[in-house]
Amino acid sequence: VETVFAITDGASVDINPANGSIQTWTLGANRTPTATSFVAGQAVTLMVDDGTAYTITWSAIAVVWLTADGNAPTLKTTGYTPIVLWKVGFTVYGR
Repeated sequence: VETVFAITDGASVDINPANGSIQTWTLGANRTPTATSFVAGQAVTLMVDDGTAYTITWSAIAVVWLTADGNAPTLKTTGYTPIVLWKVGFTVYGR
């Protein structure tokens, strides 16, 4: 059984795997999250709802995107966009 955690949206959001391996997040504005508590071997599945066409900038985490174009996924205009983040060594990967 995995723990599901609802992220409280705000100007400063730190994605912390200790909160749960599945995390939901409804954006209230454009956001740039951090991930200061990630350690090697941890992973989080984010379920992101873009609210009213908001975006996420991943520059504070420096995610290496393992997507076809090497970029972060585009958030869906309705419902959740699933994003998986995991850390190997000192690198956070995403898909």
